[in-house]
Amino acid sequence: MADALVVEELSKSFGALRAVDGVGFAVKDGDVHSLIGPNGAGKTTVFNCISGFLRPAEGRVLLRGEDVTAWPPHRLIPAGLARTFQITKVFGDLTVLENVALAARSRLGQNLRMWRRASKVTSANVEALEILEMLGLAENASANADHLAHGDKRILEIAIALALRPRLLMLDEPTAGMSAGETEHIGKLVRRIAARTSVLLVEHDMEMVLGISDQVTVMTQGRVIASGTPDAISRDTNVQDAYLGALDARNL
Repeated sequence: MADALVVEELSKSFGALRAVDGVGFAVKDGDVHSLIGPNGAGKTTVFNCISGFLRPAEGRVLLRGEDVTAWPPHRLIPAGLARTFQITKVFGDLTVLENVALAARSRLGQNLRMWRRASKVTSANVEALEILEMLGLAENASANADHLAHGDKRILEIAIALALRPRLLMLDEPTAGMSAGETEHIGKLVRRIAARTSVLLVEHDMEMVLGISDQVTVMTQGRVIASGTPDAISRDTNVQDAYLGALDARNL
């Protein structure tokens, strides 16, 4: 079986700045794979090259063995890739259930009729409710998305992405701005999600990363400096020097 994602020698420049320089890693089927590094390491640029928001200058992106390099986002979604963003993107005027159901209806090709029938009980609504129950948001299904707490809005964005039935879910800093308790909750949800789809995660909370990841890839200055299990990464002296050295020893 092909890996969920393979990135080969990916490079991207912005003028004279080499933001990503020969990056390569593979996400195994069913794994939580974290991409970490200090600010400016190139993680977001890699994310954007994989998900079609930027065109890489060099390298390849393989999704389940299919070359999807430089495919636009609208083509990658039906191919099995979905992502979230650092800034939460939900439809605030719609209910929580409608947000997720719209994503499901879009996947089913019903987007031209979705506004008129969004409140009706359809297969998309049933699927949306199932996802909300899995993520612990079902009790807020009828609430307007704008009324959710910050942490619940982040979870709703994940629910919307899952309604697209991705083979690979890319999460860009899902715990940004969250409390320790909320971060722990998101970590547990990510592990639960991995039972349905592979996960590629960019995250700054190292305690969470080392606690939930199957594999970790470390970047600095646009390059990969280490890749391996959380235990191997936490003991790598190059990683400690580049990124983890300032952390409390109990997080290593």
